[in-house]
Amino acid sequence: MATERTLFIVKPDAVERRLIGRILAHVEEQGFRLAEARLTALTREQCQEFYAEHVGKPFFNGLVEFMTSGPVMLTCLEREGAVAKLREVIGATDPAQAAPGTIRKLYAESKGRNSVHASDSPASAEREVKLFFGVAALAR
Repeated sequence: MATERTLFIVKPDAVERRLIGRILAHVEEQGFRLAEARLTALTREQCQEFYAEHVGKPFFNGLVEFMTSGPVMLTCLEREGAVAKLREVIGATDPAQAAPGTIRKLYAESKGRNSVHASDSPASAEREVKLFFGVAALAR
């Protein structure tokens, strides 16, 4: 299996609760390497581009409001099979359905305030990493 890069975001709810260190330690313990990272505030325009596939859905505006409500920790993580493994490590979107020991089971407050984002496919990972870190971040 080849080394992949994927986008991982610690969302505003988890940043506000000072969980960045615990969450990043959790992913590092699962074999991920932090390739790039920065604490930043997302703009409305960035969020609208990032969540473009959700435009027109009932939750879209609330999602953009939430993701621009405070700083986020943007990270580009890498390891073999990064995309699939990170999805496993974070758990289901709804923490009530997330497996024990997953990030969302441990730290999410609700389905809407679920602490983290992870790319859901290699194609999404490529698009998302490029969006926030540029083409150079895709290099191995």
